[in-house]
Amino acid sequence: MRNIITSTLLSMVVLVLAGCNAQPKLKGFYQSETHVNGYYIQISIFHNDNAFVEYIDNIEVDRGTFEEIETGKYLMTSDQQQFTIDLTKDNTFHMTIIKLNDGNPINMVNLGDVPVTFPVHFDDVEEYKELIGE
Repeated sequence: MRNIITSTLLSMVVLVLAGCNAQPKLKGFYQSETHVNGYYIQISIFHNDNAFVEYIDNIEVDRGTFEEIETGKYLMTSDQQQFTIDLTKDNTFHMTIIKLNDGNPINMVNLGDVPVTFPVHFDDVEEYKELIGE
């Protein structure tokens, strides 16, 4: 009886510790931790569809697909750009937008597991799309 209890407790501890170290999946809604030269960057990740939508100040500037190329590393591809995301264990990543931050990393934090979308009713969409162009 004592061995059964010990085995059960040991199994529970191993399961809890294994769950704590799990690599998160890229999904939901990410936003820049702070503004970047007056702009907020957002990315909605539709994990089940392997799709993403990138926003600057709630204005859609790009959309594309992604694939996990190794654990925690994702290749993001669209008609306008291609970049990689290295997702950390705390569900954050860095990205750069050269025209916004001169190649300095932007810290993106997860705000939730559900992707967010914004209505398209802005007159200056092209101006924002130019920010991610090369």
